[in-house]
Amino acid sequence: MNFNFIDWISFKDVFPFGSGDLSLAEFAAQYADVQTNWAYTYAGIIGIIILLIKKNKKFYWYAFLALYMIMSVTSVGMHTADYGEFLPGVFTTKLFMSFIDMSLTELVAWCGVCSFAMEFYQTPESKKKRNGFLIAVSVIALIVLGVLSYEVFVAHNRPLYFFSPEGFFSLNGPAMDGKSKGMSFAELGCVITVLPILYLLIDNFKKMKVNERALLILAVGTMLVAAIITALWGDNEIANFALGNFQGHSTWHMLGALVELIVVFWVDQRTTNQQLASAKKAE
Repeated sequence: MNFNFIDWISFKDVFPFGSGDLSLAEFAAQYADVQTNWAYTYAGIIGIIILLIKKNKKFYWYAFLALYMIMSVTSVGMHTADYGEFLPGVFTTKLFMSFIDMSLTELVAWCGVCSFAMEFYQTPESKKKRNGFLIAVSVIALIVLGVLSYEVFVAHNRPLYFFSPEGFFSLNGPAMDGKSKGMSFAELGCVITVLPILYLLIDNFKKMKVNERALLILAVGTMLVAAIITALWGDNEIANFALGNFQGHSTWHMLGALVELIVVFWVDQRTTNQQLASAKKAE
């Protein structure tokens, strides 16, 4: 297989607008997706710098931010993989890059759940509960990665699809064109992987300080807004969202990067509160 990636500067000349191969809306949407992916990278760099300056020793949050940054680069690779080259049953650049992109996204979801579990269950009494979460979310992640690997490297297709116009589940899902409603197996797997975070937050919400609660509510609220926008206004066209001035999936990228930073501020605030509580006990 020859790896083919888009040269965005000359791409409009390769596929003239109006020729049927690519519309101006599709070109602008894909280009916007590529550029806004770097917001994750910048947010990760800023977040790591903040934690280092504050001398935060919670290694798992550094791992979370690092994976987020790597995911942003692989997502750029997926969006620049030869546009429209996905062919069911053929191992193309786009299919391979979709595997890399979704694998890293799944790892980010897994690391996020693990990080919150490590954060909330630090005492010897809660160690068993923490380990249970780590094992459960790791099993889920391995299943998702295993099925995705089979789809890409064996079937050379990603046919498992949910919530499409055809019904709840389909064994012959639409091509990865970003235009069809629904979720691929890997996308749904990422959602399922991250769901335990909701239990972790609810179970520990009352134990948090008021400023910690406020930051988490802001993070969850921002992520929900981002999810609604990308679900309703798609990722493959410049739609009517904000009169077409913002592209749906690109907005998801930018708001996701904002959530990344809010979580960093939460980690810093929580660590500060813990240090103050420890100092007060030592007095």
